[in-house]
Amino acid sequence: MDPATAMMVGQLGGSLIGGFMGNKSAKQDRAAEAEANRMRMMPYMDARPYTQDMMRRGQGALNSALDAGYYQGPTYAGLNPIQNQAIQNIAGVGTRTAQDANQFMDAGRGFGTNYLDIYNRASQNPLDNAVNYATANTEPLLRAAMRDDYRGLTEQTLPGIGQGASATGNTNSSRAGIAEAVAQRAYDDRSADVAANIQDKLISRSMQADQNQLANMTTANQNLAGTYSTGFGNAGTAADYMQNAGGMLRQEQQGIYDNQRGQFEGNRDYNLDQIMRYNAGILGRTPTSTGGVQTNSANPMMAGLSGAMAGFGFGHKYGPEFAQMFNQPTGGYSYGSGNPGSFERGTYRGGYGGNDLY
Repeated sequence: MDPATAMMVGQLGGSLIGGFMGNKSAKQDRAAEAEANRMRMMPYMDARPYTQDMMRRGQGALNSALDAGYYQGPTYAGLNPIQNQAIQNIAGVGTRTAQDANQFMDAGRGFGTNYLDIYNRASQNPLDNAVNYATANTEPLLRAAMRDDYRGLTEQTLPGIGQGASATGNTNSSRAGIAEAVAQRAYDDRSADVAANIQDKLISRSMQADQNQLANMTTANQNLAGTYSTGFGNAGTAADYMQNAGGMLRQEQQGIYDNQRGQFEGNRDYNLDQIMRYNAGILGRTPTSTGGVQTNSANPMMAGLSGAMAGFGFGHKYGPEFAQMFNQPTGGYSYGSGNPGSFERGTYRGGYGGNDLY
């Protein structure tokens, strides 16, 4: 085989062999990278059917919830008629108790002044008052007590002395005068004793009456103070009743307001809450990564082209040497610069008249 043909054959063969080997190597690299990516993606691919099913079902549940909307039925149980009547009764009791408390306090309001008057009276000397009372009231009682004694003196004793003196002719005698004086003295002594007894009883009665009156006044005034205290206490009780009744009504009204606000906020936020729950519970839990998949950049076509180019260069450089291994040159062929049959820098000079082939 002549050197030109050998070089062409070497270039062609090198291109084919280089392209084949480059293409095959690139395919092997591509297959290896694809297998590695498949192993990396296997957890994701294994979970994908279940994830898709969960997303489909979650989407269906979300749509159902959005279509159903927020609960529109009653959500607050207000006061029933019995409770409302009870509250009104409590309020009525509180009102009437307040009125009674005011009346009690008005009735007992002067107990403090009464205590001052009782104190002033108790601080006085009761004996002086009793003596004055006895002195002012002794005479009528004395006359009544001495009525029989006075009649006996004036109707029996003195007339009897006078009649006795007249009978003896001693009408103006000293004996008759002495007898009348003795009778009068006995009457006066009796009257003085009775008067003293009456005065003593009047004094005792006056002092006892005064003590009883002070005690009764004190007791009555204490009752007035108790009435005032009862009224004062009932005022607080009435306030408690009315406060409790008002608090129940306020709590009822506040419950209505809270329920209305809850209905408004529920209607406003229901769709958003459902979407956020769907996003957090379902979409937020779906895999978003495939586990570091590598780009498979192995290109058999480009690898084959690169291999063919490398083989072409290899064949161009070493083709004549491979041809020499199979064919020895004959006749006028010789290799060397300037000699017939020389192959140098792409020039072949052989025994064909020394013409350059290329």
